[in-house]
Amino acid sequence: MRQLLSTITALLGSTLILMLGNGLFGTLLSVRMTLEAFGTTTTGVVMSCYFGGLAVGALQAGRVIKRVGHIRAFAVFAAVMTSAVALHGLYVDAIAWGVLRALAGFSAAGLYMVIESWLNERSTATTRGRVFSIYQVVTYLGLGSGQFLLEIRPPDTLDLFLITGLLFALCLIPVSMTRAIHPAPIERHRMALRAVLSGSPTGAAACVAAGLINGAAFALAPVFIIESGLALTAVSAFMGAMIVGGIFLQYPIGHLSDIFDRRLLLAAVNLSLAVVGLVVMYFHASPLPVLAGLAAAFGGLSFTAYPLAVSHINDRIHSADFVSASAAMLFLWGMGAFAGPTIAGWSMRQVGPEGLFVFAAAVAALAGIWALIARGEAVPLDKQGAFVSMARTTSIITEMDPRYEAEGQLDWIDEMQRQEAEHAAQAKPG
Repeated sequence: MRQLLSTITALLGSTLILMLGNGLFGTLLSVRMTLEAFGTTTTGVVMSCYFGGLAVGALQAGRVIKRVGHIRAFAVFAAVMTSAVALHGLYVDAIAWGVLRALAGFSAAGLYMVIESWLNERSTATTRGRVFSIYQVVTYLGLGSGQFLLEIRPPDTLDLFLITGLLFALCLIPVSMTRAIHPAPIERHRMALRAVLSGSPTGAAACVAAGLINGAAFALAPVFIIESGLALTAVSAFMGAMIVGGIFLQYPIGHLSDIFDRRLLLAAVNLSLAVVGLVVMYFHASPLPVLAGLAAAFGGLSFTAYPLAVSHINDRIHSADFVSASAAMLFLWGMGAFAGPTIAGWSMRQVGPEGLFVFAAAVAALAGIWALIARGEAVPLDKQGAFVSMARTTSIITEMDPRYEAEGQLDWIDEMQRQEAEHAAQAKPG
């Protein structure tokens, strides 16, 4: 284990610093726009731009990496992120912030792509699962801890923007100092959107629904807290609880998904999420401990929906298509995350701060009902792949997924096709 960590410490260090900055950045902007009286609809539109840039970057940032190499590309993307943060602090304008958020999203996708492709290169068949797990832990640890940096300085000054920019600059140091050999150029995979939509409409719909809810929650939960009358310090606690819940609830639900039909579990998770959303809506003026507990439940269910949808889809496609399918799933999630903050912001304008959870409950209920009524042959339980927690970064992370071993794997789809061919041959008159 020590030898394994020594080969990836620099990459994990850059990941932790990057996620600290990203966790602080999104929450800071949401809070600052509320303090500047931008309005929930405008705030939602501006925050949506990040996810639009992230989706485009996940598809296109690989071109930059292939052209200039991993370290230079990482430096370019980190420089763009740092510059975008500084410009946010200098120009308080909704249109400018929307453009800068899109640039930040594109750059974030590039940074994730460099780190994930490098980690994948450093791992082997025997260590891939451990590397994947460590990366997930570091990602969520940084994202969650970044929420509490909001409390170290007033959000209505330039200070937190400077701290955020400093973090994005510092994430360059571990990667730049590494003596590890550059990984091979990134292999571009064709996005298998049609295969995902035809293979599992339920899973595709669940990816979009998860994006709608996750994007809206990350973008507008700080606005919900402030407009519900709680102190500014409550924002960090609420967001942190949501992320912590998202970490810990994935494992018991993942265990259940390995035992029961995933389509039914998708329905149960989404319908439960709808109920939690309605409870938050009803108790939105409650004390912080109550809201933090509800945030943990909401985060646990909403964070689990996407990896559960990914596992559901992977059960229905050929294993050799996992990476190209993951690009399609991430694209569907990204489109949902792009639309979610805008629609939820409008809902909050019409209903009040609780409109965020009215929106989330409605989306989750529709996704749950769709999973219940959708028709399709159930995957035999002994043929289901294992559930794996998934970060929503780039499709390269799928190559670290311990389920991804394309060569030599005969999945249940191949078996069914072979059996059907044998039955057809036997049925022919001899």
